[in-house]
Parts: sequence; structure tokens; C-alpha cells
Amino acid sequence: MITGAADQLGSGTSQVLQYAEVLLVLAGILVLAYVTLRLGLPRLLGMRPPTGGPIQVVTRYPLEPKHTLYLIKAGSQVFLIGTSESQVQFLTSISAENAAEILKPEGTAELPRKDFRQLVSWFEKKPQG
Repeated sequence: MITGAADQLGSGTSQVLQYAEVLLVLAGILVLAYVTLRLGLPRLLGMRPPTGGPIQVVTRYPLEPKHTLYLIKAGSQVFLIGTSESQVQFLTSISAENAAEILKPEGTAELPRKDFRQLVSWFEKKPQG
């Protein structure tokens, strides 16, 4: 009887080890698939992330599922381009004055900075109820 209990205990431990090995192998396969898809596939297909070159997509505005407007900056000129599933169409160029207004970053108004002591004093002045 004692040998039977030891065999059961040994087989239970081996099953736990086998289960841990399976989970470890599965985690390794998932990591390998992630690395392959993130690094290997773009290099294989020649896809490169866009860099700060002379042509930039300033903004993209989807109209319908397969129709989009793009504001493109090429050098100092700005163009409005429309795309659909099967074509790209030049719509208009934007004048320099309008382009400067469009391209200026939003929220340029700087908020007044507060000192940490001012924030603490603001909380201290509040009545506790």
C-alpha cells in the first residue's frame, strides 16, 4: 500500500511538470509568433514605417468606409487629395495663408503654471465637511 501511494504522488508530480512544460512551450511559441509578425514580416514584405521625409500626411478624414480625404504637405505646398477604393484624385491645392492656419498646432495657448505651494494652499483653504 505504501508503494501505491508513492507511485500516485510521483505520477501527480510528473503530470504537473508536463502541464508546466506545455504552458512554457506555448508561451515560447506565442513570443516567437509576435516577434515574427512585428519584426520579420514587415522586413520580408518591404514595409517601412513612415519617416519625416519631404512628403507628410498632415491629416486624414474618413468620409465613408472606402472614401477618405487627405491633407498632404509636400515641401512648402499643401494639397487636398481624395481617395476611394480604386482611385486617388487631386482635389485642390491650399493657399499659403490657409495652410499656415491649418497647420498651426491646436492648443497653443499656454496655461499658466502653478507652483506646488499654490496647489497645496488651495487644498488647505477648502472647508472640510
